[in-house]
Amino acid sequence: MSPPPRAGQYLTFFLSERSYGVPVSSVREINRMTQITPVPRTPVFISGVMNLRGKIIPVVDLRIKLGLEAKSSTRNTCIVVIESEGRLMGVIVDAVSSVIDLQTSQIEPAPDLGESTRFRYVIGMGKVDQDLVILLDIAATLSPQEMEQAQAIAA
Repeated sequence: MSPPPRAGQYLTFFLSERSYGVPVSSVREINRMTQITPVPRTPVFISGVMNLRGKIIPVVDLRIKLGLEAKSSTRNTCIVVIESEGRLMGVIVDAVSSVIDLQTSQIEPAPDLGESTRFRYVIGMGKVDQDLVILLDIAATLSPQEMEQAQAIAA
């Protein structure tokens, strides 16, 4: 179960021209698109692994994992390195936007999207002016088995 969103700073990024946000506290760094080494026989959403200053970490294509259409990398494509439960994971996003401060009054609970376990990674909705930012728990996009598999390919 994902923690409820809290007031604070969120890194915002784009996927398919929609704005998403993750708590800044879970972001370790942002890198330009770099060499990703594919690993055979991994799920399609795992792009492969990357070398992060001597540490091999799995890289997930967030577009594919969220069921969005695959897209070629552009000069704006980035890899956001997330830390969850002591594990590092890179996620490919279309472009990083900014860091925003959300107050409690600007955060709505995640909408009821039916299958609650299927959408457990949506932790809330941030209201910024007239726009909505979908707040995510990136680690929750992967099932526990998928997380283990992603970490195993980097071992």
